[in-house]
Amino acid sequence: MTEPRLLIAELDSTLQRASSSQHLTMLRGVTDLFINGAEAFADEHVAIFDDVIGRLIEKADRPALTELSGRLAAVANAPMNVVDRLARHDDIAIAGPILQKSNVVRDQTLAEVAGAKGEKHLSAIAGRPQISESVTDALVGRCTPETARKLTDNKGASLSEVGFVKLINRAKNDKTLAAAIESRTDLPPELQPFLKLTLA
Repeated sequence: MTEPRLLIAELDSTLQRASSSQHLTMLRGVTDLFINGAEAFADEHVAIFDDVIGRLIEKADRPALTELSGRLAAVANAPMNVVDRLARHDDIAIAGPILQKSNVVRDQTLAEVAGAKGEKHLSAIAGRPQISESVTDALVGRCTPETARKLTDNKGASLSEVGFVKLINRAKNDKTLAAAIESRTDLPPELQPFLKLTLA
């Protein structure tokens, strides 16, 4: 058995005896240790933190998870599995920081959240600095008019031709959305006549 696996086994044994307050203290301590040294950690070290923090959050309460999400959202090499779990959380206070800011969260996760969660989750994703076409495609089919406008106004959001078609269809009764679509420099030329019909 390798040393990391021994440490994980010891941690599991300790957690079984620990109180909720001890869990929280350990979670904060391990998170501090990770964030303070994150830039220097190799992938294998991050993987160990991923495993450890993943175990520590099993019994973490809402404030602890909200705090963890906010702290990890800006870390460039945050533990991927922990980030994924936080991004999928039903509570937007926990999921929001990751959905809005994390560059670690995978497009597949974002697209699945966009396809399954509520409007607050969709709005958080729509405000990301960069959004891929696969994620915007998932958003435009489900979001409210407000989130559709937010997404369209986001110049860091890449829209596929299918995404533009969906937005143009939605813009038939939404002049503000139509104007936002018109302002985009990546609107395919072949779709411009259809947009003009909505603006007429």
